[in-house]
Amino acid sequence: MYHERSMLVHLADILRRRRVYVASCFALVLLGTAVVTFTMSPVYRAKAIVQIEQPSGFVLRTDVFGAGFTRTVPQEQAEMLDTYPYRSLVDSIVIISEKEGILLSEYKTSEKIRPLFEQILCGTADSPDIEGCIVARAARIEGRNPSVPKEEEHFDQDIQGRLIEDTGLIELFAEAESPRRAQDAANAAALTVVWQNERLRKEEARNTVRFIRNQLEAPGGVKQQLAEADEKLASFQREKAFLDANEQIRALMLQVVELSNRRWQGNLRLTDLRTRLAATRQQLGQEPSTLVSPTIYENPTVQEIKKQLVTAEADLLALQAQFTDEHPRVQSAVARVEALREKLRQEAARIESVQRLPNPVYQELYKNVALLSADIVGQEAQMRALEKTLSDVRQQMLAVPELEKQLTQLLRQRQALEKRYLFLMERLQEAELTQAVKLGNARVVELAQLPGKRVKPRRILNMLMGTILGALLAIGFALLLEQIDRRVPSAQQASEWLKAPLLGSIPALRDGAESPILNQPVAVEAFRNLRTTLRLSSQGRPLRALMVTSPSPGDGKTFVSRHLAVGIAQSGQRVLLLDADLRLPMQHRFEGLPLSPGLTNVLIGESRLDECLRHTGVDNLWLLPAGDVPANPTELLESARMEEILAQLRERYDMLIMDVPPVQMFADARVLALHCDAILMVLQPGATLRDAALHAMETIHTLPEGRFVGIVANRVPVSTTNSYGPYYPSVRRRGS
Repeated sequence: MYHERSMLVHLADILRRRRVYVASCFALVLLGTAVVTFTMSPVYRAKAIVQIEQPSGFVLRTDVFGAGFTRTVPQEQAEMLDTYPYRSLVDSIVIISEKEGILLSEYKTSEKIRPLFEQILCGTADSPDIEGCIVARAARIEGRNPSVPKEEEHFDQDIQGRLIEDTGLIELFAEAESPRRAQDAANAAALTVVWQNERLRKEEARNTVRFIRNQLEAPGGVKQQLAEADEKLASFQREKAFLDANEQIRALMLQVVELSNRRWQGNLRLTDLRTRLAATRQQLGQEPSTLVSPTIYENPTVQEIKKQLVTAEADLLALQAQFTDEHPRVQSAVARVEALREKLRQEAARIESVQRLPNPVYQELYKNVALLSADIVGQEAQMRALEKTLSDVRQQMLAVPELEKQLTQLLRQRQALEKRYLFLMERLQEAELTQAVKLGNARVVELAQLPGKRVKPRRILNMLMGTILGALLAIGFALLLEQIDRRVPSAQQASEWLKAPLLGSIPALRDGAESPILNQPVAVEAFRNLRTTLRLSSQGRPLRALMVTSPSPGDGKTFVSRHLAVGIAQSGQRVLLLDADLRLPMQHRFEGLPLSPGLTNVLIGESRLDECLRHTGVDNLWLLPAGDVPANPTELLESARMEEILAQLRERYDMLIMDVPPVQMFADARVLALHCDAILMVLQPGATLRDAALHAMETIHTLPEGRFVGIVANRVPVSTTNSYGPYYPSVRRRGS
């Protein structure tokens, strides 16, 4: 709340200071509004209403897209009202109707509107370009060249259309300086909408029929594409024998189950055959292929050898029971047994070669081995064929998704073409019906009546808006000037921006500013207040040396330091005014004294201090002029001699006031600030630049802390200072 109030106070201060510009800007805007309002010709408005129904079908819009389908909606009709051809046609209809005395209010139905445009307004029957005919006839009536279009600013009426949402109603407004022309223009606009809508719809229907037939029957059209899609689908089903993916998968699964069972049974039979073959081969290996005749065992020689062998083996066993194997008798017995065995084998072989017969068991087993081997070979061939068939069936199952995808694409293409074909056939029937009926979807709901009062200018509203606009522009202009003007606007704002206390405001003097002693009560009282404020701001500290400076030349530091010294001297203190501005000294002019000898002469040793001190016309006030302007003022002020002089002056006088150069421009002020007790900065609202004041404050803040006491506003208008009117008649007279 406080912040808002502060902003309002700041704005009020800006408006007060810029009141001349604010008042001028406001007056100019208000005057311009009044001149325009009271010199403007009266304007009358008439209104007609047209309804456009939403069509159920689609029509061709070659004027927008070149080819395609879209709905004709009331919004599009309302947008057509802003086109030049429409406005030109309405203007031509109004011109012809006024010339021929045609009452447009009598043509409301579609049956009357068509002959109005095609016969009455055009003037010739069966014209191929009715709009061009009407515009050309109006041009001839006005005496213009029909081939040169009429400029819109030359139309005597203004046409506007507004669509009422969700109703299909279009309000047509016509404004003109004549009530009759406004009525005719509104009616002409309504009749034009109805006629153009009917003509456009018939033209679109013809284009639609032509376009759809071309889409259907042209080479490569929808009908041919649909036939090609049917042929592709039938060819795919014949070649792939693929109708339905689910049925195909089910049939293949049955084949896989059946083949798997057969493979399992074949594996069992193959295992059995291999087992039987192994057993038979084992039996075959155990049976001899031939048999020895039984007479071999009855041969007397064999019998004799066998008896000898039995006897020799018995002897061997008896010897082995008595002796070791290395014994000669045992070895002789072993040799005799081996010899008998060899003899028996030789004899048996001899007899066998003469009496050997084929073994029937061996022959049977050999036959069984051959048969089993043949069965195994045949069974393995069947198993390989079975595995290949099963692999083929599985490949067919893996190919089903791809076939299904191809079939789906073919079916989708055919369905899309069939849908497009049926859609075009339906639109073709609708377009042919629309072309045959020749009816539009717009009708006149209400024709315009003769307006009785003007709608423009609205004088009260215009003046009210002009007042508001003038106030806003005036405030904006004042704020713009405030931003452009980089000067310090007021003493209070300077204190806020610089964050420095405002010790006093010195009023602007019309005369007597150069006099040694002020005689204007307002100025005298201002310096008394400044003197008192300085004493209070010292907070009990001794204030013996005061430095007065400013941000830039011309702010009034010399004037303030002079008369502040006068005010302090009048209070009874011994005061020395030291003109330390060695670059542009001015204090000697108040007393009419010469510039030298002065401070510089003392510093360089040309004069003694007592010789340079001058008593002024004010009691208790002495002046030390600057002296001759040196080439190196800063070096002189920094010298030890300057420090000695200031120490002497502090002992002699109660108050030492130093007038120093601007703090922003030279280093002199910073040098002397080390020898003073307080620093006072003088600025002039409306003249001192903000940047200069800010830079000066930044420089002062670099000086020893606590020495800066505040700012003094110089040459402030009397009305912004304290009101002295009741106490000083001269101030009261000036204020009046």
